[in-house]
Amino acid sequence: MAMKKIAISLPEPVLRTVDQIAQHQRESRSHVIATILSRVARLKRDRDITAQIDALFSDGEIAAEQKRTADEFLQESSWPRERW
Repeated sequence: MAMKKIAISLPEPVLRTVDQIAQHQRESRSHVIATILSRVARLKRDRDITAQIDALFSDGEIAAEQKRTADEFLQESSWPRERW
C-alpha cells in the first residue's frame, strides 16, 4: 500500500497515550495512528451500511416481498421446517 506523509497536531495527553501503545506493541507511532484511523473509518463504513440495510428492510413492501420469497422457498425446499 502506498504511504503518504502528513503532519498532524495532537494534544499532549493523546500523544502520550499513542506513544505508550506504540511502545507496548513495539510498533511505530505512525503505525498505531494509522491502525486507529483505519478502524474508525471501517466502523463508520459498517455503520453506514447497516443504516442503509435497516432503511431498506423497514420498507413494508420490501419486507412483505422478502416474506413471500422465503415462504415460497420453504414450500419448494427440502429443508426441515424450523421456526427461528
